[in-house]
Amino acid sequence: MTRTSTIAVVAGALGALLLVAALRKSVLGVMVGAMLSPLPLAMVIFSFGVVYLPLTVFAGVVTVTVVSGSFSLAAVYLAVDAAPVALLSRLGLAAMVAGSKPIDGAALGRSVCWLVLVAFAAVVTGLALMSAGADGIEATLRARLEAILPALPQATAGAEPGINFTAARAEVMRSMAGLLPGIAAWDWCLRALISVGLGQLLLTKMNLAMWPTPAYRQFALPQWFFALFGAAAVAATALKNDAGFIAGNAAAILGLPLVLQGLAVVHYAAARVRYRLAWLALFYAVALATANIFSVLLVGLGVMDNFLQIRARYLTPRTGGE
Repeated sequence: MTRTSTIAVVAGALGALLLVAALRKSVLGVMVGAMLSPLPLAMVIFSFGVVYLPLTVFAGVVTVTVVSGSFSLAAVYLAVDAAPVALLSRLGLAAMVAGSKPIDGAALGRSVCWLVLVAFAAVVTGLALMSAGADGIEATLRARLEAILPALPQATAGAEPGINFTAARAEVMRSMAGLLPGIAAWDWCLRALISVGLGQLLLTKMNLAMWPTPAYRQFALPQWFFALFGAAAVAATALKNDAGFIAGNAAAILGLPLVLQGLAVVHYAAARVRYRLAWLALFYAVALATANIFSVLLVGLGVMDNFLQIRARYLTPRTGGE
């Protein structure tokens, strides 16, 4: 076994151990593995090439199976870590076409689109095939959440008078059931996107990156994706009951790439001002504090950029890896 192959095997095993630690709720697993267990796999691909993907994934599958003693957890590893990173590995194929130049924004956008479309298809299919009761899919999800999360308080002895914990708990469960499918899809996509982006950053700092950093500020989605998002949004508004619930979650999932295009516009604009990092830090602090509102605003900004060409018309072009 060559040195590179050995590193790939060790990286696959490390990523698998981080995922198992996260599933077992250890401190390290929750702090690192919950979001970054795909990072070692991503770093192998973007330092050694796509050819090492199968070996690294195989090492991860073996590690999960041996450590957990369960083939089912190996399937979880394949689904939540290996599959999304494998989808994003097509960035490496795009980089080979680009040669010494950074991957352009259109190729980057297409790769993210395919990742999100897989999450979209999985969630929509899963919801459509779910055995729903008489009250529909959302009520079924709520019932399952209540069975999984019995620890949420129904009442508290020392609570302020007038607080109805039963009603509050029911509202929390209703909100969680409505958002859960979309949140799960976003989490699946973001874990891979963050791992790939962070991996490329670390490899670039260490001069180990196989390809130049993509031009993130040029991120652009294909036109057909906006049409697909618009159709899902219209369906979510027009349809009711289970069909409306599925369409609403579909629109939420398809909104992720639009948020990324909105962020690309923000970074493009920030590149033109002084104290760029300070402005971006302030922006992200406010965005995280008001995530729901900012997500909608960024979706709108992404749509506006597509139709009005904000970056091309009003902002000075500047390539780079941010």
